Amino acid sequence: MSNYIKQAFTITKENIILAQPLIIYLIIISLTMAGVARQNSQNAFYIFFGANILLSTAFFAGWMYMTRKTIEHSKKEYDTPDNKSIASIKLINEFFPGVGEYFLSITASILLYAGGYLILMYLSYKLGLNFLGRPDIDWGKMLSAQTPEQMQKFVGTLSFAQIKLLNLWFLFIGGISIIYTYLTMFLFPAVIYDSKNPFAAFLINIKFLFKNFAGSIGILIFLAALNMFISILSAIFSINVILSIIGLVITFYFMTYCLVLIFLYYDEKR
Repeated sequence: MSNYIKQAFTITKENIILAQPLIIYLIIISLTMAGVARQNSQNAFYIFFGANILLSTAFFAGWMYMTRKTIEHSKKEYDTPDNKSIASIKLINEFFPGVGEYFLSITASILLYAGGYLILMYLSYKLGLNFLGRPDIDWGKMLSAQTPEQMQKFVGTLSFAQIKLLNLWFLFIGGISIIYTYLTMFLFPAVIYDSKNPFAAFLINIKFLFKNFAGSIGILIFLAALNMFISILSAIFSINVILSIIGLVITFYFMTYCLVLIFLYYDEKR
């Protein structure tokens, strides 16, 4: 597994062009979501919101296909390093063909993923009410706590029993979410590589997980630990504008690296 982790790092470093669509997408989506928030008309809100969803699925279709092409590119032999660099830059040309070929499949897969997650969360909530009990807290106040100080102040109003029950709920929901993340870990690589049918791709993904159980678990744990480290680093860097920019660049790189590692592992083991 360590070999794939190092190889994915090398691929990401040598083909940083892969991060360009992500950066452009995040800039555009931040601007369009700000427009959504300013809409007073309900119809206009739904139109803008729906357009953002379509924009997102188009991006993921193109970006994931581009990732596959990047991995294929990394396996090719080139006469000179300059030719390899030129070919790397030209990988951006694979983005829009990926949108055209996989837009419907990725859209359907995202709907399947989101729908499955919502159903699972609803069932988990009902199960939690029966076995854990209902936490008698003001969720509005908790969600409105935007800073560590505000959250600390809110927690200070809770009793020991409430805090214990809240922690149990977080562990329960968090555990369910991690299991769901694992069970859908290779859904999108399966769509890009093997089947445009999201249901068939999900079954292929499950089969792949059972076939490569140890390696898949290892990658999930590694990415979770890396994500925690990046989150802590970003929080520390937020105290300074320049450091915040550096933290943002690291986050972009990390997101790209995650996709490359998952696709690389699937490409090698399928």
